[in-house]
Amino acid sequence: MAKIVSTGRTISLEEYHNKRVCERRRRFFLWFTLVFLLVVALVLISRIEKIQISDIQVEGAKVVAEEDVRQSVLRILSGRYFWLVPKGNVALYPRAEIEENLAREFSRFSDVALSLEGLERLVVSVVEREPFALYCPPEDAKCFFLDESGFIFGEAPDFSGAVYFIYSLEPPLENPKGREFLPEEEFSALSDFLEMLSSLGFKPVSLMSLERGFDITMKNGSRMLLPEAADLAPLALNLESFLKSENIASQKNFLDEVFLLDLRTKNKIFYRFRGE
Repeated sequence: MAKIVSTGRTISLEEYHNKRVCERRRRFFLWFTLVFLLVVALVLISRIEKIQISDIQVEGAKVVAEEDVRQSVLRILSGRYFWLVPKGNVALYPRAEIEENLAREFSRFSDVALSLEGLERLVVSVVEREPFALYCPPEDAKCFFLDESGFIFGEAPDFSGAVYFIYSLEPPLENPKGREFLPEEEFSALSDFLEMLSSLGFKPVSLMSLERGFDITMKNGSRMLLPEAADLAPLALNLESFLKSENIASQKNFLDEVFLLDLRTKNKIFYRFRGE
């Protein structure tokens, strides 16, 4: 008598059921074999020497050594995906990983772009940051360059004389290289304010960012105090109007004689002369 088998969804004869199970197993084995062979074929193709990146050309590096950039890229390309597929394959090389790693390793780079020339050459185009000023931690002989966005990117050599404007921060930044002195928008507004001071006859040489404002030092040793997170545009207009007022304009060599200008009180400017 034929035996009946239930699978929970269907009821069939045991012989028919076993036949279906064997058929499913054969199909599974066939698909598994095809997928396995396809993966093996792709891995073998990915390792073909003619489609591996073997030449790295660096463009735009001036201060950073090209060989350092090349070795950094090679360290990544020498790796493999899942221990099988080489990262140096022209179709599979990790563009984002390389760009992010270079930007992180070389803080002097403001931009990194990759492109392929043929099947074996990778072109690494970089843009280096230009020194705009110095960041010098208080009571520390080591200074760092920062660019016009306020990004601190590299240790600076010792300079004789006031070659660059100096920014300081209290409390100082820990490990300043690769960090912002201030958020870019605030730093840009501060730079515009300092440029305006120069147009008014001041000669600013350094700025200290404090917890509650800014302390600017001029070439003649005089100082200017600004409020924290001030709206610097109207503050600049107030200062200009103050200097052009009859009382101040009539004083001979006011900028040379004044020792302290305090702009921390809204719509008021307090000042003190040397010796007072």
